[in-house]
Amino acid sequence: MPQIIPAILAATEEEFRQKVDRVKSFATLVHIDVMDGFFVNNTTWAEPEKMKNILGDLPFEAHLMVAAPEHLVMVWLAAGASRVFFHAESTTRDELIVRSAEGQAGRVGITINPETPLSRLSHNIDLFQSVMVMGVTPGKSGQSFQPIAAEKIAALRQLRPSLDIYVDGGVKTGNVDRLIKAGVNSLVIGSALTDAPDPLQAWRDIKNACADC
Repeated sequence: MPQIIPAILAATEEEFRQKVDRVKSFATLVHIDVMDGFFVNNTTWAEPEKMKNILGDLPFEAHLMVAAPEHLVMVWLAAGASRVFFHAESTTRDELIVRSAEGQAGRVGITINPETPLSRLSHNIDLFQSVMVMGVTPGKSGQSFQPIAAEKIAALRQLRPSLDIYVDGGVKTGNVDRLIKAGVNSLVIGSALTDAPDPLQAWRDIKNACADC
């Protein structure tokens, strides 16, 4: 059974708080989307110093869709993020970023977009314990899943069987079977949960679809 992680993508602090309130009854971890308007066209509200106050004891991780992520990884780790992902497309300083984590390298993961070949990761995959495969091109929520993501997950699982593999974007009840068979560990789900008429029921539907695989 993969872990189901609600993703919070919000334009304002008020929207952020509202989305957290919609998922906190069932979430054991939330995934915070951080967009700077440069790496992607969209921007989000996500102030690391306010996370503990808003989330309380609810664990969180950060997904940095930003230019020059080397300047933000340690900021989010210091704010209490259990894991911080940066994009392979946003930098070539993978080793520097991991080294900067000062004994917390296991809390730093790398993300790859649908159009990016796995060769971008194959030479330094051993730097990371976790990789996140995007099921959509990042920048906005509600996009359709790109099937190449499942192929990437299967290839990563074969390349390094012990890897903790996430998928983010476009995950729905109709494709979890394929993702689980490919070898995914965690499903990051945004608008399908936070914008659902009944987020708890939407979460249950995903959970039941996973159980049926």
